[in-house]
Amino acid sequence: MASSVIISGDGDPTAEGYNHFVETPIKSLPEILLRLSIVLGFLALPKAGWSQSESSSDHKVAFAQYTQSEIAIDGELNEAAWETAQPITEFIQNEPTEGAPASERTVVRVLYDNRNLYIGVYCYERSPEEIVINDIQRDFAPSQQDYFGVLLDTFHDRRSGYYFASTPVGGQRDAQFFDEGRINNVNWDGVWHSQGRIYEDGWTVEFQIPFNTLRFSRENVQVWGLNFLRKIRRNNEQSFWAPLPRRYFLPWRAVALWGELRGIENVEPGRNLQLKPYVIAGFEDFPSRGTPAEGKFDGGLDIKYGLTSNLALDLTANTDFSHVESDTQQVNLSRFPLFFPEKREFFLENSGIFEVGVPRGNQALLFHSRTIGLVGRVPIPILGGARLTGRVGKNHLGFLNMQTRSKDAVPATNFTAMRLRRDIFSNSNVGFIFLNRQSGLTNDRNRAFGVDSNFLFFRTDLRVSSTLAKTYTPGRSGKDWLGKIEGEWQNNLVRFLSSYADIQKNFNPRMGFVRRPGRKVIYHEFDIKPRLRQETRFGSFIRDISTLLTSEHVVLGSGPTENKLFSPRLQITFQDGSNFQARYSQQFERLLGTFEIHEGVEIPRSDYRFDDFLLSYSSNQSKMLSGDISYNWGDFYDGEKTTLGLGLGFRPNYRVSTNIDYERNDVNLPEGSFITDLLGVKLNYSFNPRMFLDAFIQYNSDTSQLDSNIRFRFIHHPLSDFFVVYNEQRDNAEHKTDRSLTIKYTHLLNF
Repeated sequence: MASSVIISGDGDPTAEGYNHFVETPIKSLPEILLRLSIVLGFLALPKAGWSQSESSSDHKVAFAQYTQSEIAIDGELNEAAWETAQPITEFIQNEPTEGAPASERTVVRVLYDNRNLYIGVYCYERSPEEIVINDIQRDFAPSQQDYFGVLLDTFHDRRSGYYFASTPVGGQRDAQFFDEGRINNVNWDGVWHSQGRIYEDGWTVEFQIPFNTLRFSRENVQVWGLNFLRKIRRNNEQSFWAPLPRRYFLPWRAVALWGELRGIENVEPGRNLQLKPYVIAGFEDFPSRGTPAEGKFDGGLDIKYGLTSNLALDLTANTDFSHVESDTQQVNLSRFPLFFPEKREFFLENSGIFEVGVPRGNQALLFHSRTIGLVGRVPIPILGGARLTGRVGKNHLGFLNMQTRSKDAVPATNFTAMRLRRDIFSNSNVGFIFLNRQSGLTNDRNRAFGVDSNFLFFRTDLRVSSTLAKTYTPGRSGKDWLGKIEGEWQNNLVRFLSSYADIQKNFNPRMGFVRRPGRKVIYHEFDIKPRLRQETRFGSFIRDISTLLTSEHVVLGSGPTENKLFSPRLQITFQDGSNFQARYSQQFERLLGTFEIHEGVEIPRSDYRFDDFLLSYSSNQSKMLSGDISYNWGDFYDGEKTTLGLGLGFRPNYRVSTNIDYERNDVNLPEGSFITDLLGVKLNYSFNPRMFLDAFIQYNSDTSQLDSNIRFRFIHHPLSDFFVVYNEQRDNAEHKTDRSLTIKYTHLLNF
C-alpha cells in the first residue's frame, strides 16, 4: 500500500502516467503506535521542560483589591472602590502588528468581595462614532464588533479556564476551554452580569462574576492565570494585556503565556446547589408520522450540585429540548452520511471532557451526544439521567448516564459514558474512555473502549496526539479497532499538519459517529502565511497571504486505493477582515459499486479522476451590508458539476439582523442531470440583551422540504427563560405538513 502527494493519470494507479507518484509505505497500526510511543518517550522524559511555559517571573501580574462596598453593575464606574484598585494598562497587539502597543488606551481594575469578582474597564476611543456594535444577543459574533474579554485560568494549571466578553452595550459571550483551547465549549452559559456605556472619549463595561459560577481550589490564597482582550473592529485590531503571538488567533489559546491574578484571599466557590424546574404546554400535529394531533402539558427538573469545589453533579428528569433551534439543512452529494452538530444545552455543557483525540473533519468521533435522544433527526423522549464532571488533582473526570423511553419501534435504551483524563508534564495529557449503549432487546448492545494522548512541546508550537479504540458489537467481531496519530507544528509563518487514521470495517461506536469505516486515511496540510508590512504599498490593504497545500490518501482495508486528493489553495485576507480565495482540486475516486447520488441517477462502478476549481469572496462582516459569493466548477465523476453559493447579511442596527444563504448545485452526468437548491433565511430582532425574536426558514429542493422555526425568548432571570416556539415542516412531495407550538417556562433557583 502506498500514499501519494501528486495525482496524475487516468484513474488506474497501475496505468501508465502514474509512474511518477511519490510512494511512501503505509505501516501497520501496531507498528505506527509503537514508533509513536518511542518518539514521545524520548521527547518527554529527558526534558519535560520542553512543554513548559515561561517561568512565572516573566509573566505580568495583576492584583485584585478587596472591597466591602456595594458595586452597582451599571457601566458607570463611579464607586469610590474602583479608585483603590490597581490600574492595569499597556495592552499589546497581536493583530495587525504583533508586539506593537495597542492603538487605543485601555484601563482595567479588579475588585472582589466575599461573593463576586468585579472587573471595571475603560476603553478609550478617539473615534467613538466608529464603535461597531452589530449584535446584543447572548454569544454574539466576536469578529463583527467591538468588545472586551476576560480570560481566567482559575486552577492556574495553564491549560483550562473561562472566557467572559461584553460589548459596549452589555451583550454577553462566554465559554469554557480545556487543553490550551484545543477543546472549547462556546455554548456554555454561566451566571454573570455585565453592563456597558458609551461616552465621548470611549466606552466602559463592568463585569460581575459570582465565585459560585467558577470552579477553583479551596486554598486561602488564590493565584489564577489571567488575560484581557480588546477588539477594535474599525481597524480589525486585537490586543492582549499579556501579549500572545498572532498565530494564537483564539483568545483561549496559549494559556501558558498569560499573566497572573493575585490578591484574592479567603473566598470559596460554594457548593452551588441549583434547581431548574420547567413546565411546558402546547400542541403537536405530525401527519408524516401517522400520529393524531394532540395537546401536550408536561414538566421536568434539572439539578446541579457542587459535590466539592471541583466536582459537579447534574441530574435531569423528563429532559426536554423542544426550544432548541432547528438543524441547518444540508445537501448530500457523497456516498457517506452527513454530520449534524449538537445543539442541546444539557449535552453541550462540559462536553469537552468527553472528547477523545483530535476528530479531524469529524471522520470518526468515539462519542457524539446526538446519538442520545435522537434517531436520525426524530426526537426520542428522555426519561432522565445524571452527569458528573470535574477534577481531582491532575485527574479530569466525566461520567454520563442517560435513559430514553421507548417510542414506536425504538426500544428504551440506556447510554453510559465514563471518561478519565490525567494531566502530565505542563501541557500534555493522557486519557481513557468507556462507552456503553444497551436496550432490553437480546444482543442489542454496543461498547467502546479508548485511550488517547496529547503531547505539547516548545510552548505548544508542536502537538502530537494519538488515539487507540476498540468496539464490541454482538455479531461483529474482529477488525473493530480505530488507531489515529496526528502531529502539528506551527509558527507565525508556517504550519504543517500530518495525520494517519486506521478505521477498521467493524469499528462501530453506536454512541459516536464514523463517516467512513473500513479505511486507512493519510492526511497532510502545509500552510505558508506571510504577513505584509502595513507601511508597504500592498500591506496598506492586504493583511496576509496564505498558501495551503492539502493532500489526502484513502485506502480500503483490503488494500486498494479508494480516494486521492491534492489541493492547493491561495487565500488573501484584507485589512478590513474580508478575504478572497482561489482553490484547485485534483481527485481520484474508485467506486467499487454503484451509488445513487440523486433519485433515479446512479453512478456506475468505475475509477474516476476529476479536477475542479473554486473562487470565493467574503466581504467585511461588520458592515451594515455584507455578502459572500463562491463559485465551484469542474469535473464530477464522469460528468460536470457547478456550485454557486451566495450569502447576504443586513444589519441596520444592533437590534435587527437578516442573513440569507443560498446554494445551487447543477450536476450533469451521462446517467442523468439534476439541480438542487438550498435556501436559508435567518431573521432576528433583539428587544434588549434579554429578549429576542428569531425566525429560521429553510427550503431544500433535494428533499422537497420547507422548514420554519420561530422562537421568542425572554431571559427573565439569569439562566431562566420563557420560550414560545413554533415549528413547521412541509413535505411538498408527500403533501404533508408537521406542526408544533411549544410554550416553555424555566426558572433557576440558587441555594
